[in-house]
Amino acid sequence: MSLAVVTFFYILAGAAFITYLFWRKPSVILAARALFAASIASHLLFIISLAWQGDHLPLLSPVQAANMMIFLSSLVFVVFAFRKATAVLGAFFLPAASFCLGLIAPSLQADQGAPLAAARIWYPLHTLTVIGGEALFAVAFVASVVYLLHDSVIRKGRIHSTASHLPPLKILDRILSACLSFGFVAITAGMIFGTLWASSLSVSFAHLTTKASAGAVTWLVFAFSLHQRFAIGWAGRRTAIITIIGFILMILLFVTLNVLFPDAHGIGLTQ
Repeated sequence: MSLAVVTFFYILAGAAFITYLFWRKPSVILAARALFAASIASHLLFIISLAWQGDHLPLLSPVQAANMMIFLSSLVFVVFAFRKATAVLGAFFLPAASFCLGLIAPSLQADQGAPLAAARIWYPLHTLTVIGGEALFAVAFVASVVYLLHDSVIRKGRIHSTASHLPPLKILDRILSACLSFGFVAITAGMIFGTLWASSLSVSFAHLTTKASAGAVTWLVFAFSLHQRFAIGWAGRRTAIITIIGFILMILLFVTLNVLFPDAHGIGLTQ
C-alpha cells in the first residue's frame, strides 16, 4: 500500500463530503462514508507496511509523527461521519488531511527512520500519548473553525440551506470541550513519559530545553483555555478562538523546531 493510494482515497472522500454539504442525498452520504472507511483502512495498511519495513513503530521522525497524527484524527472524525448531526465535518477535515498527506508524502516514502535501541517503554508511551493529544487538538481546531463559521452566519442573519446543514453550535461546543479535555490529559501524560524516557537515558536538561520550552508554551495555551472554561465559564466562541490560536502555534513550533533544531528531540538526543 502506497501513500499515493491513501491520499487518493482521502481526496475522493473529501470531495464526497463536500458534495453532501451542498446536495443532501442519502446516496451521497453513503458513498462518502464508504470512501472515508476505505481511507482509514488503506491508511492503516500503509502504517502497518511502514512498521514491517522498519521493524519498529513509525513514530521516530517528524514526518512519521505527522502521518500518525492525521491517522488518529481520522479515527475520531470517522465516528462523526457516521452521525447525522456531525457528518458534514468530513467536508472540512478531509481536504485538509489530504493536503497534509500530499505535503509529507515525498519525505515519508523516503524516510524509514532509525530504530531506537535505547527507547525502552517510555519512548513509545511518550510519542503515542503526545501524538494522540495533538490529534485531538486537530479535531478541536476543525470544530472551532466550523463553530466560528456557523456562529458568524447566525450573527449576520444569513442562514441559508448550506449553513443550516452545519452541526448545531451546542454540539460543536461539546466536541470542542471533550477534545480539549482529553487532549490536554494526553499531552500532559506524554510530557511525563518523555521526562522518564530522557531520565532513563541520562539525558541532561540542557539538551531538552528547546523542545521542553516549546511544549510548555503549547501546554500553557490549552491549560489557559480549559481553566477559563471550567473556572470562569468561557465557552463557544472564546474557546474556539483560543483553540485556533493554540493549534496554529503548536504547528508553527513543531515545524520550526524540527527545521532549526533537528537533534533537539527523539532519536537526536541519543546520537
